[in-house]
Amino acid sequence: MKRTCWMGSRRGLTGLLSVAVLALGGCDLLERAQNGGGPGGGPPGMMPGGPPGATDQRQIPVAAEIASPGDLQVLIRGSANLRAREQVEVLPKQGGIVASVRVEEGARVSAGQVLATLDAEQWTLQARQSEARAQAARDVAERARALQAQGLMADQEVERLNSDAEVAAADLELARLTVRNASVVSPISGTVTHRYIERGQLVTSNTPAFAVADLDRLELQVAVPEREAIRVQEGQPARLRIEEATGAITAQVVRVRPVVDPGSGTVQVTVEVEADRDSRLRPGQFVNVDIVTETFADRITVPRTAVLVDGAAPRVYLVRGGQAQEQVVTLGLSQGDRVEIVEGLAAGDTVVVVGQANLRNQAPIRLMELNGQPVPEELQVTAPESAPSGLESEGVRRRDGRERPAGQVQGRQGGRAGQGNDRL
Repeated sequence: MKRTCWMGSRRGLTGLLSVAVLALGGCDLLERAQNGGGPGGGPPGMMPGGPPGATDQRQIPVAAEIASPGDLQVLIRGSANLRAREQVEVLPKQGGIVASVRVEEGARVSAGQVLATLDAEQWTLQARQSEARAQAARDVAERARALQAQGLMADQEVERLNSDAEVAAADLELARLTVRNASVVSPISGTVTHRYIERGQLVTSNTPAFAVADLDRLELQVAVPEREAIRVQEGQPARLRIEEATGAITAQVVRVRPVVDPGSGTVQVTVEVEADRDSRLRPGQFVNVDIVTETFADRITVPRTAVLVDGAAPRVYLVRGGQAQEQVVTLGLSQGDRVEIVEGLAAGDTVVVVGQANLRNQAPIRLMELNGQPVPEELQVTAPESAPSGLESEGVRRRDGRERPAGQVQGRQGGRAGQGNDRL
């Protein structure tokens, strides 16, 4: 009985000791937490067991470009289908049987060139008959004039014979014209785009035989809103852009219709392009066109995506000493996917263009790309606070503090703006 009571007392003592140890441990943890210590006894954010200053903040990867002044163009954008500046459907001048077809689609022809011929055997014989009649009428009229000179023929009879000779001569010309019209000729120089007839086919003067177009000069007609048409003038430059093709094609405004379409409230503007210099252009092709109405020099622009507008004022992030610095900016004109910065940026500032949505002020960053060029991993991820001459003048600092020549990181100051202009 006593042994049983002793055993129960020892178990109770062990439980009391355990509770005391837990209480002391909890008090110690609470005291360290109140003193600002972390799990390992250091300041908040320090990795357990790590050296002082080793925090759990990670660097956010970003891409940036160096702001540089360039030309800013004000554009009016539109789209339309290309068409040949001059195109015709060639019709036979008279009906008949097609005797021969001399050209095929895609052939280049000159004005007056024979494209096809009709069977002209009957017309040739009729022309010979007309020639014989005309010659006989001329002979009779000449003899009558000789007799008239001798006083042997009345003047009225001579006049009648002269009229008969003129009628016979006109009939001869009509017969010869019929023979000539047996040839189907091209009225313009260009390229045969369609052939509609076959040899042996019966055609009439209403039957299209060929389609010929001048493919060296193409144009498109753009409907410009009335409020913007006042800025469009003949001679202004324009650029054509083709889907899934790089580079822009130079064009020019050649005509501006002087009236407004009351139904759509637009003005028709005709843009012409020399297509013989670019084989990518063809009639019927759908293209986008940018009409350049104004050009402003020395304007700083950045990609639209670089500007955050979710706050009270537009802002961008600059790269300063390995951190992102928030900068409020004032916006100006826009050009395609770029926007002008009127205030808040200076030439040489390094602006974050990719990854800015995940940033906050003074956040640590890792610069992965600068001016479209990847930054080598062994180079420090920061960029100079101001680089008016680009990386080529400032260089890029290593993590060990030494500088590496900037030629190893080829910065393209101003290149992005130029590419933006080309894309427009």
